[in-house]
Order: sequence, then structure tokens, then C-alpha cells
Amino acid sequence: MEAPTTMVVAREGLPLWRRLASRLAVTFLALTTLGILLTGYLEYRELKQDFQRVIGGFLLNIARAGALLLDGDQHQAVVTRGKNDTPAYGALRAQLQRIQQANQLEEPVYTLTSFTGEDGRLAVTSRGQEPVGKEYRLPPEIQPSLRRVLTEGKPAITPIYSNERGTWVTGFAPIVNRKGKTVAVLNVDHRADAYLIALANLRRSLLVAFLIGAGVALIGGVLLAQLVTRPVAQLSALAGRVVEGDLTARARIAARTEIGMLADVFHLMVQRLHVSNRSIVGVVERALEARAGEPGSLRRLAAAANAVGERLDLTTSQQEALEFGALFHDIGEIRTPEAILHKAGPLTSEERAVIERHPVAGMEILETVPLLTPALDVVVAHHERYDGSGYPHGTKGEEIPLTGRIFAVVDTLDAMTHARPYRPARSLSEALDVLRKGSGTLFDPRVVDVALGIPAERWAELLQCARA
Repeated sequence: MEAPTTMVVAREGLPLWRRLASRLAVTFLALTTLGILLTGYLEYRELKQDFQRVIGGFLLNIARAGALLLDGDQHQAVVTRGKNDTPAYGALRAQLQRIQQANQLEEPVYTLTSFTGEDGRLAVTSRGQEPVGKEYRLPPEIQPSLRRVLTEGKPAITPIYSNERGTWVTGFAPIVNRKGKTVAVLNVDHRADAYLIALANLRRSLLVAFLIGAGVALIGGVLLAQLVTRPVAQLSALAGRVVEGDLTARARIAARTEIGMLADVFHLMVQRLHVSNRSIVGVVERALEARAGEPGSLRRLAAAANAVGERLDLTTSQQEALEFGALFHDIGEIRTPEAILHKAGPLTSEERAVIERHPVAGMEILETVPLLTPALDVVVAHHERYDGSGYPHGTKGEEIPLTGRIFAVVDTLDAMTHARPYRPARSLSEALDVLRKGSGTLFDPRVVDVALGIPAERWAELLQCARA
């Protein structure tokens, strides 16, 4: 009877830190706390990097698209003259104002031509009317990015940096002349204060969660880790989808903490990014229509293409790709001489070869602007034919992207029902008959069947043409 008593006494006499139960509890609690800390830190770091990529992509999209709208030769002439009261300066300033307004930017958009030491030279700005060549003090954090754009001609984004006016991220894109030489840099600034505040709130929220997790029991620690990391993981996954270009992505975050507030800020940012992207598309669309002298023609094509796409059950992203493709299908013609584009007579073989290069030229233009890359399938493939007789690559059958096959049908209908310098317009019934005869040879038979299933009255409305 004494042995058990001795054992009990010995066990009860052990210091608390030497007891097995205490060690197991402390070990598990330490591992749980460490797991929560590590998971929270990794998720926080990933989310922060995703935010930086999203903001960076947002600014680069604006800078790249904006730089495409600026005439490098005109800008070079303004800098050479050094005056801010010329028509050329006014035209460039007006274009910068349109870029700022279209993207709802609070800060002015401006161009820089060079920098020495810590000073850059300001050229044209969307707000105010600073002297051309005025020296502009550059924060040290942005100088490497700016130097890279000026020397290599590639767009760049700065890290987050601070000065006396706040915390910023800046996007740069080269402005090139007709020879392809970088003559200036388009500068787009964006305040990062709101995002840093949201991240600071997230840090505080995680710290509170870690302290609670350290004081709860074993199961409580596991549940708390899930509670803390789930909304962060949802936001991280959402940010990844946005980085990949899905600006319609949303996530239902039920948290009412700072993480929920961060989710609201993030959703608002994505919504504004989507609006800005659509605004940029609208600006480029109107510029292309003005160049072609056919206001509304591209939007007409987009509406007609979407009418066919809806009947083929395209996804939302495919519908948007089809729309963008319709709007920018002939953007490569920017590099085609006007004399060939508007020639009234038949083309020579050399001129036809120039014309047939415009899909590849369009691809080269758009692939530098990520927000417009969904349009590439249509831009490259809208002159391909189902039997492989098209251009530029002679792709055939199902190898042609579906959006390209759809737009080939719509573009053919639109082209036939509208007059060209070298021929009059055909009637809608004649154009539909051409589609019927080309089914399975020139055009995808499934797409043709869908097109023929749309009432003639609807086609006349979509194409804005005469029915008979």
C-alpha cells in the first residue's frame, strides 16, 4: 500500500514545469501559436505582395495605354522649342487630361524627358502649366525605375516610397517617336496611404488573434487559426484572380474585423480598376473610330459579335474577349499606309501582302498592354478561314480560336452590308446567302447555323443596314 502512496507523492511533488501534462500542453500551445504566427505572417506577406502587384498592374496599364495615345514626335518638338503656349503643347496637355479623367486619377499625369543627379526635367503636365524643362526633384526610390525606362524603353513600376506629400507608387511607360526611340516617359502617380493603413489594420488584427490563440485551449487554438487565416486566404485567392486579369472576381468575406474592412477596400479598388480599364478601352476605341472616319462602327461590330456569342453560351470572360477583339480587330492597320487602306481600285500582290500583315501587327501592339490581351485571339485569327485558306497563318478548323471563328462570320456580314471605296454594299439577304454557301469551307458551320438562326430584322438592327 505504501508504493502507490510514494508514487502519488512523487508525482505531486514534481515542479509544474517538469510534469508531462504541462510539457505536452505547453508544447502543443507553442506549436499552435507558432503555426498561427507563421500562417498569418505568410498569408499577410503574400497578400501584401498581391496588393503591390495589383496596384502596379493598374498603374502600368494606365501608363502603357496612355503612352500609346501620345505622339512622340510631337512631344519631341515641344521639348525642342521649350515653350508651353504652343498648339502642340496644348494638344499633348489635353491628351494627358483625358487620360487623367478617364482613369479617375486624383494626381496629375505628366511627362519627363531626362534627369541628371536627383533632378528630372518636366515636359508636359495635365494640371497647371509648368515651364517646359523645369527641374523636378526625384525621390531616390524612383530613380532606378525611371533610368531603366529611359535607357531600355520598357515600362516600369516603383516600389512603395514616401516623401513630404505622402506615400506613393509610380508607374512609368516610354513615349516613342516614329523611329521607335524613347523621347520621354509618361509618369502616373498613385497614393498608397489607404492601402498601407489597411495593411496596418490587418497587422493589428492578426496580433490580437495571435494573443487570443496563445491563451486558449488546444481545440480553441486550431479553430482560431482557421478563423484568422480563412478570410486572409480568401482575399489572397481573390487578389491572385485579379492579377490574372479577372476583374469581375468577387469574394464573400463575412468577417466584421479590420480584415473585413480590408476586403471592402480591396473590392472597391478592383471595381475602380475595372471601370478604369473600360475607360481606357473606350478612349482607344474612339481614337480608332476617329482615324477610320466611321464613328460607332466598332461598337456596332462588338454588339453583333456578342449577339452570336450569347447563343453559343460563351463564358463571361470569353464574351469580354470577343467584345475587345471586335473593338480592336483592325488596330494593326495603324501600321498600314493610308494609300493602300483607302485605295479604290484592285490591290497589287505587294499591296495585298502589306494588308495581310495587319493581324500580326495588331498582335504586336496589343501584347504590350495586358488589359487588352484578351482581344488577341480575335485580332490574330479573324481573317483565318475554316478550310485553312485564310491569313496570316493558314490555321484551320477547330484550331482557330472560337472567338476568332465567331468574329470572322460577323465581320464578313458587316463588311458585305456596308459600302467600301471599291464596291457598293450588298443586301442583308445576299450577305446571309454568302455565309450559307461558305459554311464548312470558309466559316465554322456551327457559328453559321447560329448566325442564320438570328432573325433578319435583328441582323438589320445590329448591323444598321438595309434588310433587302
